[in-house]
Amino acid sequence: MKNNREIEETLASLFDFGDPFSMLNRKFKPLPLQKRDNVEYEVQWQKTELEKDGHKVIHIAQNKICERIIIYRMFFGDGWDEVDINLGMKVISNEGVMVPDPNTYLVFDTEQKHLRIADIRIEGDQVNKGYGTILMNAIMQLGNELNVQCITGWISQVDWDHIERLEHFYKKFGFSCEINHEIKHGTIIWKNADYIREDKI
Repeated sequence: MKNNREIEETLASLFDFGDPFSMLNRKFKPLPLQKRDNVEYEVQWQKTELEKDGHKVIHIAQNKICERIIIYRMFFGDGWDEVDINLGMKVISNEGVMVPDPNTYLVFDTEQKHLRIADIRIEGDQVNKGYGTILMNAIMQLGNELNVQCITGWISQVDWDHIERLEHFYKKFGFSCEINHEIKHGTIIWKNADYIREDKI
């Protein structure tokens, strides 16, 4: 107990507040819209701003609770953008623009044309709002643009309390799922039946 208190005091002195990990679960108020009650204007404004910053909007959709969702590919100009793919999500409603944005991390093997889902961060009250479906549609669209041979990913122990829902979700998008209930681990794979090797074109 004493050690925990010392750690908390040290962290508090470093960061000027209590437990820094509480920031991860902190509730953020939505940012106000550019024009009150004008979600469509906000969608276009956010799209323009993202493109001004060098990012690429790849998908815009509406979820089941009438929020407008922008999925965009982040470009940082660091030379790794073709391999390490970061997708951001802007969620816009009459209440404002949700912060922080949910994010997804993909890894693309340019030689093997293999896209791997490394991490999808849709957490807490962001779950069950249709973000996952919109995001997966964007990933499939991106896979098509990149002419991928396959898309893979894995399911970890932390997701095991909703494994059946996850399995159903991935199968809906044509993934095959290999689930090992003993060690609580799963893999997913989608193979592109229309894959065309560029060296054969």
